Amino acid sequence: MKFATFVLIITIIFVLGKINKTEATETGEALPIELDKIMITNKRSSVGLSEVSENVEVINEEELNSLPSRNLGEVLSYVSGVDIQPNQGFGRPPQVSILGCDSRQVRVMIDGIPLNSQSSGQVNTAVFPAENISRIEVIKGSASSTWGSSLGGVINVITKDTGTTFVPKGSITTSFAEFRTKKESFDLSGKAGDVGYYFMSSYLESGGEGPRDDVLEKKAFTKLSYDLKEEGRIIGSFGYSDADVNSGEYPDGTWRAQPYRVLYGKLGWEGSFENTDINLDLKHSRQEIITRFYDSVSDELPSAALPTSEFKDRLYQLSLNTTSHLREKDLLVLGADFDRDTLQSNLYLSKAKSIESQAPYANYTLKIKPWDFIAGLRYDRNSEFGEQLSPSFGTVYHLVNVPETLIRANISRAFNAPPLAWKYNYNEDMWTAPNPDIKAERGWVYELGSESKLFPNIWTKLSLYRSDISDGLASAVNESGQVYMKNFEKFRRQGAELQLKINLLEDLDFFTSGAFNDIEDRATRKTVRGGGRPRQSFDLGVEYNNKQGFGLFLRGYYNRWNEEAAVYYNQLDEEVSVDSNDRKMLFDLKISQGFKNIALFLNIYNLTNSSYWADYFLPVPKRYFETGITLKW
Repeated sequence: MKFATFVLIITIIFVLGKINKTEATETGEALPIELDKIMITNKRSSVGLSEVSENVEVINEEELNSLPSRNLGEVLSYVSGVDIQPNQGFGRPPQVSILGCDSRQVRVMIDGIPLNSQSSGQVNTAVFPAENISRIEVIKGSASSTWGSSLGGVINVITKDTGTTFVPKGSITTSFAEFRTKKESFDLSGKAGDVGYYFMSSYLESGGEGPRDDVLEKKAFTKLSYDLKEEGRIIGSFGYSDADVNSGEYPDGTWRAQPYRVLYGKLGWEGSFENTDINLDLKHSRQEIITRFYDSVSDELPSAALPTSEFKDRLYQLSLNTTSHLREKDLLVLGADFDRDTLQSNLYLSKAKSIESQAPYANYTLKIKPWDFIAGLRYDRNSEFGEQLSPSFGTVYHLVNVPETLIRANISRAFNAPPLAWKYNYNEDMWTAPNPDIKAERGWVYELGSESKLFPNIWTKLSLYRSDISDGLASAVNESGQVYMKNFEKFRRQGAELQLKINLLEDLDFFTSGAFNDIEDRATRKTVRGGGRPRQSFDLGVEYNNKQGFGLFLRGYYNRWNEEAAVYYNQLDEEVSVDSNDRKMLFDLKISQGFKNIALFLNIYNLTNSSYWADYFLPVPKRYFETGITLKW
C-alpha cells in the first residue's frame, strides 16, 4: 500500500473523530498514577503496587490497547528496563533481557504456568498473542523467594477473565500490513448460569521482507469458569500456538525453517474461607520446536552438514497457595510447587531426560505505618541441580510529609537452574559436549529505589541494583574443540534505571526512561559484551487520549547491544566481518479513533526508516505500515 493511501486514512480518522464527538466513547483518558489502586500478584497474593519492595512494573489492559503490538514480545519491547533484541520479520524468537540479565534468567509465565524450556532456558515470547492479555506484571530483579529459578526477573502474563453477562461481548479485528501481511483475531466472553467463558483466536500470515522470509501463525485461547457459590469457583484454561516460521536466506546459500507448536493450560480451584484465600492448580505445557536448514537453490535438506533438530519439552506442575489476612492488613502466604519436566531431542539426547523439583515457600507482609516489611523464604529441591534456599527481606517506607512518595529496599538470595539440555546434550558432529558437573547459578541481589509524585503532574522512579553472581554460566571449548556450558567463578551485574512521566495536558502524557547496565567477569576484571544484554537503553514518547476516542501513541527506544562484530562466510567462501548498527533510536507510532462499536487504527513501524541491526543476519525491517478495524458488541 502506498504512502499516500495511509496519509488519506489518517485524515479520515481525524475527520470522523470530529464528526462523531457525540457518539464516541472514552478510550483511555489520562488518569493520575495511584499506586495503591494497582493490584499485583508479586508475592502470589494481591497487593498494592506501593507495598512491594522490588522494582515492579505493571502494564494494564488500557495501556496494552494503546500499543502497536501483536504478541507478547512486541508488547515487552515498549516496557522500560525490558529489552527485546530486535529480529527480522514476525514470529522470530526474540531474546528478553531485564536490566542486563541473560534471557534464560527471566522466568516467563502465563497465569503462573512456567514456560522456560529445558532445551535453552529461554521463552519465545512471540508465541503468545496480545489479544487475550489482561495485564503483565514485570519484576525487574530476583524473585527466587517466591517463584524459584529467576535470577534476572519475572514476567507473569495475566489473561482475561471469563465474562459476567448473559449477553455475550466480543470483538473482531482485521488488519493489513506491507510484506503481504494480514492478521485476523476474534474474542467472545459471557456467562450462562454458573458457567463463564472466554474464547480468543487469531490468524497471521506474512510474506516477509525477502525470499524465504515468511510466517504463518495460528493461535487460540479458551477459559471456562464454574461458580460454586460459597465453595469458590473452578477455572480451566487452554492455550494453543502453531506456526511455520522461515528465516530468510543466509549468505552461505541456506535458509532455515523453524516451525513450532506450543500448548499450555491449567485446571484450578479458588475459594475464600473467613480470612484465608486458597488456590489449587494443575498446570501443563508442551513445546515442540523443529529446526531445518535448506539449500536456497534446490530447497533440499543439506542433511549431512546441517541435520534436522527436534526438541520436545513437557511440563506438569501442581501448585498450592494460601493467603491469610492477619491484623486486617498483614498477609501471610504459604504454598508449594511440585514440578516434573521431560525433554526429548533427536540430535542431542540419546534418550528422554526428566527433572523433578519440589518447593515449599512462605512470605509475610507486616504493615506498621509508615513502614511495610516483607520477608520471604523458599526451598527448592531439584533432582538434577541440588538444593537451593532463597531468603529475601524488603522494606517500603512511605514518607509521611511528602505526597505519594516512598523508598524501597530489598536484599535476596537468588538462583537460576540451567536448562536440562546443558547437562546431557552431546553430538560430536554438531560440536557440542555435555557437562555433568554443571551447577545452578547463585547470587545475592541488592535493590534500592524511590518513587514519587511530588508534583501533581510529574511522576518519577529511580531504581538501583547490584547482583553478585557465583557459579555464573558461560560457554567454553574443551580440548576436542567442542562447545559446552561451564560455571565460571563470579560475575557482577549492576546498574540503574530512571523513569519520568509528565502529564502535560489533561489528555497528553510525556514519558522517558534510561537504564545503564554494567556486567563484569570478576575473575578477569573485564566487561562482558554482547549476548543479548544491552549496556545502555533509553525510551521516550508521548501518549494522547481524548474523550472523543482519539488516541496517539509514539514511542522511541534506543538500545546499545554492545555486540561483537558478526563474522560469516559468503558463497565464495570469503570471510566477511560486519559491525552492529544499533546506536540509533527506533520510533513506532499508533493512531486510533474509537466510536461506539468501531475502532480504526494505523500503525507505523520504524517511523524514521532506519537501517538497524544488532545481529547482521536479523535486521529490523525498514519503515512499514499496518492499518485495521475492530468491531465490538
